[in-house]
Amino acid sequence: MHKQRETDPILGELFLPGKCVAAGIYRQVDSNREVSLEEEGYLPASLDGRVACYARIPSLKNDLCARRIP
Repeated sequence: MHKQRETDPILGELFLPGKCVAAGIYRQVDSNREVSLEEEGYLPASLDGRVACYARIPSLKNDLCARRIP
């Protein structure tokens, strides 16, 4: 059965530690911690006893390309 993705109305799709994700910059929700992945990889645990949850930070380059009018 297909598992539904977690989303936030403001942040968009949310990702959990141990989840294999695409390259990019991810910010831990409720924290200033950022994780930068140069290639596809796994998000780390918070190691502070709380469950980490990450939101992907869109890159400026990808945003500009997505908004480009053909």
